[in-house]
Parts: sequence; structure tokens; C-alpha cells
Amino acid sequence: MILIAYGTRPEIIKLFPLVREFERQGLPFKTLFSDQHLDLYNDVKDLMPEPDYFLKTADPPPQTLADSFCRMCSEFEKVVIGESFDLVIVQGDTTTACAIAEVSFYNETRVAHIEAGLRTYDLSSPFPEEANRRMISQVAYLNFAPTERAFLNLQKEGVRNVFLTGNTIVDALDFFNYDRSFSNTALITIHRRENHKQMRAIFNELNEAATNHPAIQFIFPIHPNPNVQKFRTLLKGDNLRVIEPVGYPEMLRYISDAGFIISDSGGLQEEAVYFGKKILIVRKNTERPETVESGLGKLVDLDIVENIGWALKPSDPPENNPFGEGDSCRKISEIITTELY
Repeated sequence: MILIAYGTRPEIIKLFPLVREFERQGLPFKTLFSDQHLDLYNDVKDLMPEPDYFLKTADPPPQTLADSFCRMCSEFEKVVIGESFDLVIVQGDTTTACAIAEVSFYNETRVAHIEAGLRTYDLSSPFPEEANRRMISQVAYLNFAPTERAFLNLQKEGVRNVFLTGNTIVDALDFFNYDRSFSNTALITIHRRENHKQMRAIFNELNEAATNHPAIQFIFPIHPNPNVQKFRTLLKGDNLRVIEPVGYPEMLRYISDAGFIISDSGGLQEEAVYFGKKILIVRKNTERPETVESGLGKLVDLDIVENIGWALKPSDPPENNPFGEGDSCRKISEIITTELY
């Protein structure tokens, strides 16, 4: 039996195509939800079957990262001790993925890591995700690299059983199948932990960008994190519209229609390439350099205003998507079948 573990909206988005592929292939599996992002869970939960295991780790809300990690480890160990899983699948670099992988390893259960090998080689950015994914690589039995660069990163680190599969986000976006168009809108998302301390400066940049470009409609579905929400009153301007968080299908509509994107999100860097949209990456570095190399991404840190002109210049998308061609889940399921059965 295979266990597929997830706890956040991005994990669900990148794992639901794999679940559907497992169902097509007749692979035996169960699912587990860790309760990490309960506030962003409802709009995507129907993409997955009802979880077989629902860990109660978010009530009361964890006070620290360590608190969240320890709760997940404790609750998941009760599950893994009572079962005999052939493989536990985790995705990405979340607290959920790290905790589930570590506890599985401690209990001599094999781990498969989807989206393995992303690196900035800076433990402070993104924090704590860079540390999480590096630790998972040390214990995983199967490592599914989404890009050639990620594959080479793992090989250089001496990680075992590395396979180049592409990124399952392409499979997910093919499933939704939204048309691409370009309007006079700029989509904004800002939420990363390492940006919390400079949120005021980022929001001031957004205000200035909106003032300088009155013809552009800036749309900002604001993240529910209180470290972001407490600054929302700083955002002003008739063409800077702050809205409540939106569900994933609606977010894809905004992405597919946007003229360009301003974001610190990792997933949006992949989605921008898929839709052929330029993205100003509000970070100092990225574990997805393929977006920058494609000509569609630019690392701007806090310098949003001075890079709006770059975002407005047309740019052709790459001939081949560096994140894959939409067959990642088929490749992953075939490798798992070969390795396990």
C-alpha cells in the first residue's frame, strides 16, 4: 500500500493529478491530510478523495515552526506504526513533507519525494523550505526531479535513485485547460515568510507602481497570513485593488488573463512560464532559475517600480517548457510500479 501525504493547497494542486494516474493504473494507495493549511484547504479539497487519515495538528494554532513540526511528527507516527506502507509519498518542501518524510524514515518506511532537487543553497531563503527539502533528500528512497537542473543538483549531492520526471504542475494546468490572453492587469501575490519583515517596503513599492502606471489595473488577492493582512491598509489607489483570497480555479483565471505578474511565490514562477507571462520575482534568489532563464522571470528583490518597464515588454515563451510536458505523473507511476512491484 502507498500513502500519499499532503497538508497545504500547493501540495494538493501538484498531487491530485498523480492520484488520478494511480486510479487509472490501479495502484493501491491511501491519502493523508496533515491539517497544515486548513484555511486554504476547502477550495481544492474536492480535487482529492476524502483523506483516509486526517491529522489534527492545527487546533489550537501552532505557535512556532517547531511546534507545528513536532505535532505532525507525533500524530503521524501513530499512523505509520499501525500500518505497513510500501512507500510514503511527499511533495515539495513544506513542514508536512519534512515531518512525514523524517518519521517514515525513522520507522524504516521508504519515502518518495516529488519535486526533489530544488535549491538556492541559502538556508535563509526560502526559510525554512530550503532546509526542509535538503533534509528530505537525505532520507528519500526515490527522488523525482522536476527539471534537469534539479536532477543535476541531486546527482552532485550524491542522492540515490534520482529520476527526471518533469513537474506535476504541468499535468495539473493541462487538466484545468485555461486559455491564454493578455489584459492590462498585473496580478500580485506576496506571502513568503522571509518577506514578512519587509512587507511595508514592498507595499510602498506597489503603491508607487500603481501611481506611475494608472492604465494598469493591479489586482492583489491578499494572503490570509496576519503578517501580510496587517499591512493591507497601506495599499491605496483606484487602480490597486485588494481582494480577499480566491480559490485556485479563479486564481488560474487571473493568471491566464494577466498582462504580467508580481509575486514571491514559487508555484507562480512555474505557472507564469506555462501561460507565457512575465513575472517580477520579489525575492533575492530562486530555486526555479528556469523561469529566469526562459526570459519570463526577473529577480527584483524590493525593486518593483524600476522593473515594471521590463515586465511590459513583450517576450516569447520558451519553445519547450523547462518544467515538463504534462506527462510527469505517468512517469512517476511507472517508476514506482517498477521499483516496488
